[in-house]
Amino acid sequence: MSVPDRQWWMFCLFPAITMSLGWGLRGFIGGGPLGAMIPGALVAMALSMLLGRDASSSGLIAAFGAIGIGFGGEMTYGQTVGFIIKPETYAWGLAGLTLKGAVWGLLGGAVLGTALVERRFTRTRIAMALASIIAGTYAGWKWINQPKLLYFSDPVNKPRAEIWAGLLLGALLFLACLRLAGDARIPAGFALAGFIGGGIGFGLGGTLMTLGMHQPYLQRWNPWWKIMEVVFGFCFGLGLGMFAWRRRQELAAGEPVEAAARAPRIWLLIGGAAVVVVDLFLVESNVKLRYSYVVAGVLVLAALQVVRSLTWQLAVTATYCFAAIDSVNYYSRVRKLGDPTVGWGLAIATSLLLASLLALRQRQAKPLLRWSYLWLTWACVAISWIKLLLHPDPVIGVPVEIAFTLAALLLTWISAGTRAGRALVGAAAACLSIPGRWP
Repeated sequence: MSVPDRQWWMFCLFPAITMSLGWGLRGFIGGGPLGAMIPGALVAMALSMLLGRDASSSGLIAAFGAIGIGFGGEMTYGQTVGFIIKPETYAWGLAGLTLKGAVWGLLGGAVLGTALVERRFTRTRIAMALASIIAGTYAGWKWINQPKLLYFSDPVNKPRAEIWAGLLLGALLFLACLRLAGDARIPAGFALAGFIGGGIGFGLGGTLMTLGMHQPYLQRWNPWWKIMEVVFGFCFGLGLGMFAWRRRQELAAGEPVEAAARAPRIWLLIGGAAVVVVDLFLVESNVKLRYSYVVAGVLVLAALQVVRSLTWQLAVTATYCFAAIDSVNYYSRVRKLGDPTVGWGLAIATSLLLASLLALRQRQAKPLLRWSYLWLTWACVAISWIKLLLHPDPVIGVPVEIAFTLAALLLTWISAGTRAGRALVGAAAACLSIPGRWP
């Protein structure tokens, strides 16, 4: 199906459902910026499929989406959510949550949008714009967040260090730097779409969570925090998809694409994937800097403009690896279920397997986009099921996992468009006695 033939509702629902599932998984199998790479990578791949982008450009788009939307994971919002469940602090908490969701969408949308039109800028200009994110993040954090001039966390009970003003200024400087180089309307448009969708999503999700938490008899089977997350993801993805629909002709056919060079040897691709994983993981986890992921992410994105063959390894292998590592940490530290060696072994082995399969497909010039999207989706769903089984009361999470699985089945059908995908959805519908047929 050509891009002009795709219906507007497909541009709305496919990214929205994708990001809703990705955000639900992020909140279950990996928080922070590393976990936020899940919805970032998936929604970038969904947009690439809708726009008919080739493997070379969609790999960079997926990498920029993963890191760019991961930037927002630096923000803390747990205590902000705590404000909205109390009547006396509801308005303040809602304002803070809406603002943080909008900032998340602004920076994530700007970085993702830049990848969609990266040929309009030189590599030096994009590198300079990325560096301005670090400068802006530092300035906003130093001037506003650190002195708590506008503070949306608890100032008394274990106050958290906020970073939202830093990311806001970083996003604005990033867009300004691109604008000085020429036409930055596409990145600015995606930034605005993310700003509106993210703000509405976090605010609306927080409101629904507050209403639900005042119904105690529904608590066991209705995880309201999870509802907040999936509503945020849905609205965020909806905003990005709507803007992509408006500019679909320009985004699909208006970008000249260089001929893809032959991928390096498999062992080089796997080694490069390991370097990316170690860089992001060690810097984000061990460097004593409030915005350590921003620094590491900017360096990785700048390098990937030169080493294009590693973009898929970042978007897929690194994102999966961080989800697997989080589950191992849960297994060994939280549940204390014995020696973590087995868990770490499985995480490393499966990550190497994925890196190898991905590298092999690159070497053989096989299609990567849908394969990567489906692999990452189902791998993360599988990890979430495994983590649920380790929970002391796994029954609580069964409705959520069923919802994840059904969403993944629907997305499989939409993205793959194959008989196998339709068979999977049909089998799930028959087992659950769902009447009617899928659209």
